[in-house]
This record gives sequence, structure tokens and C-alpha cells, in this order.
Amino acid sequence: MASRTLVKNYLAQWMQMGKTVSLSAQNKPVHIHKILQGERYSTPFNNLWSEISTNNAQEAYLSGTSQTISDLLSNQWEIIACARCNLLVPTLDVGPRTPVCCPCDDLPNHPNLDLVSPHVPVKLATHIDDLCDRLAQNSTDQEDQEPNIIPPDATYSSEEEDTQTIHNLRDSVLKLVKSKP
Repeated sequence: MASRTLVKNYLAQWMQMGKTVSLSAQNKPVHIHKILQGERYSTPFNNLWSEISTNNAQEAYLSGTSQTISDLLSNQWEIIACARCNLLVPTLDVGPRTPVCCPCDDLPNHPNLDLVSPHVPVKLATHIDDLCDRLAQNSTDQEDQEPNIIPPDATYSSEEEDTQTIHNLRDSVLKLVKSKP
């Protein structure tokens, strides 16, 4: 069974790709240009999701698909990554794990790896922390792999200094991010 959050993320990703949501009662496709706003979903997208998930789940569906939002929220469906484009797609929860229909089927030139792929909102502080952690890990991995030959112009630092440097870098970046309007 797909969670409400996963179905919401599925809709958001495909709407970032230019897909529309059809609401049968209104007989017109709904398109929202700005899905993400900073570290969260935009107000228009959240309003659409609220309307769909509370009132129109039985009638609403993503263009290019036949499953309604109500179908996807039932325990018969699961949301997984498409093998072709790595975006979220619905699949039946029983039997072989093959997507019924990927919404990317009717998109020309997709997937385009030169573009930023659709994504869920990202908390910048968390992202920076993860980046700093990866830098620290890469530094440790390189030290483990380097031979014990010391070049004549080597700069020496202790593990404690490296940890403090990464901590200072993280604090500086977070201060810069928080000072932006």
C-alpha cells in the first residue's frame, strides 16, 4: 500500500515534468507551474493535493495514466521507481513488480540526464550536513588509501583539526544560507 506522502511525491514529480492532473468534475486538466517553493511544496500544489486527497480522489488521475488517486491509495497499489527514468510510478502490489504504465512513455526526449530531475523538497540544512559528512568520510577514506610517503611540502594536521575544520565549514555555510532573504 502506498502512503499518502508517497502518492503526493509521485504527483509532484510528474507535475514538475509538465504533466497535468485531471479532475473529472471540472472537465479540465490542472497544471501548476511552480511545484516547489524553497524547502517545501508550493501553496498552489498543497491546495491541489488537499482538494484531491479529501474530495476528488475517486475522480482525479495523472495525465497519461489510468489509475485514480483513490486507486493508488488503496492497498492494491504500491509506488516504486521506474526502471527507465527513476521517477515514481504505480505498480500492482501483487504479482510481478512491473509498472502498469510509466507516465514517461509519452514524454519526448525523456529521460534527459542533462536536466535536474524532479525531486521532493529538500531541507537545505540537512543537505549541507550530509555534504559535510561525505566530505569528512572522503577525507578519511583517502587517508586510508594513501601510501605512507610524505611529500616535502606536506601540511600536517591532526584528526581533531580536520574535524574542527569541517565543523567550522558547516557553521559558516549554514550562517550564509540563513542570512539570505
